[in-house]
Amino acid sequence: VQNVLSGLKILTILLLCMPLFAGSTVHTSSAPAVHQSFTGALQAIGISLIYIFFTYGGYQNTINLGADIKEPRKNIPLGIFGGMSIVLVLYLLINVAYCQVLGFENMRDKPLIASELAKAFFGEAGFKITSVTVFISVLGFINSAFMYNPRMWYAMAEDNILPPIFKKVNDKTQAQEFGVTCFFLIVAVTLLLSDTFEQVVNYIMFIDSSSLIFAGATIFILRRRMKNTEYDGFKMKLFPVIPVMFIVVLLVVCISDFSTNPIAVIASLGVFIAGWPLYHLLKLRKAT
Repeated sequence: VQNVLSGLKILTILLLCMPLFAGSTVHTSSAPAVHQSFTGALQAIGISLIYIFFTYGGYQNTINLGADIKEPRKNIPLGIFGGMSIVLVLYLLINVAYCQVLGFENMRDKPLIASELAKAFFGEAGFKITSVTVFISVLGFINSAFMYNPRMWYAMAEDNILPPIFKKVNDKTQAQEFGVTCFFLIVAVTLLLSDTFEQVVNYIMFIDSSSLIFAGATIFILRRRMKNTEYDGFKMKLFPVIPVMFIVVLLVVCISDFSTNPIAVIASLGVFIAGWPLYHLLKLRKAT
């Protein structure tokens, strides 16, 4: 199912890029020059990275499927770099199409740029094409989320952090019945409490970025702890430059997110911090 949904998503994005291949250009205006301070420019880059990271995110979730992957040491990096390369090409193509067909001025106040692009090439039917594209994209994202998120809880249940019921797997379908149901309820409540897609992203990206900062920092701890063990053979080029750059860029995103949406960030931070005592309570239950 995931392969079919991903394939359809790629085809529909290429369909929206057809104006480029057909040589159809309506506007070729260049980006307007904007003069601002270094701090302002850095903040603007950080704000733009919030949605860019949301677009390219997901690579970190491949590790949740590691136990099901053949030759994970080779195929996980291959999947990550292959997937990001496909996304990079597709999104660069469609953004070039936006600029060439619509122009910067026409994109400025349009909430649904893809619909405007489709309308410019396909007429009124373009809105229907865009709606189908968005639906397939969301469906693929939800389907993948239901695959990898409950597996984290399964691993935590194996470590006796979560109750054993999170390890319950259907004998026939191999689905994590309780974990999937629990995840569905969390998603449903989140959507009910959020008014817009932008609000969902603002809440998610701060927690997501913060989590990735901590995950990136653990590399230094794990490499020190695993010296002279069977796991000491993992090599990483340009270490520690790449992890440090990764952490610094995500810090810029977090700071930019806070400067534009302080209320959303504070609420997200509250949920994030609430997990700390909950984690220790669960560990205490494990000890007893």
